[in-house]
Amino acid sequence: WGPDDIMVLRMYFFRAIKTSGLFLYSFCLLHTFSNHFVSVVTCEGDSMYPTINATRHNDVVLVEHWSKKKKALSRNDIVIVVQPDSPGDYICKRITAVEGDHLKKHKGTPFYSKWRKVPSGHVWLEGDNTERSYDSRRFGPVPQGLVHGHVFFRIYPFSQAGFVK
Repeated sequence: WGPDDIMVLRMYFFRAIKTSGLFLYSFCLLHTFSNHFVSVVTCEGDSMYPTINATRHNDVVLVEHWSKKKKALSRNDIVIVVQPDSPGDYICKRITAVEGDHLKKHKGTPFYSKWRKVPSGHVWLEGDNTERSYDSRRFGPVPQGLVHGHVFFRIYPFSQAGFVK
């Protein structure tokens, strides 16, 4: 090995370190942005039909996280939530009642007899397609800490792209 070979190796070594650092920096930046500001989520299933998945394709939506942090979630917001009885899964539902609200009795709602009022720090979630939705009518009020974020914009399908209400 001559001095020129060592110089070439040093150059490749430092270039690899620089590239790795740039990749790591980009990954950290993307991770921070998607966990604290806006993330992209695919919504599957028909529990939110016709608002979400109206074309029977999986909708891709933007989810913002600052409403959760500022505790600015309100009735009629569509949210992504950690499923209370299956913590590895996320669900997309509409907030129909917030803490202190009195619940309307729904036919076949087992939690109504226990919860007639949404407890402090909780929300009541329901799907727009009530016949096909697994929601608070089955698992009860959901702690606000399980709310991942607020759905505000549909990206796909492109024919329905726009703000979600």
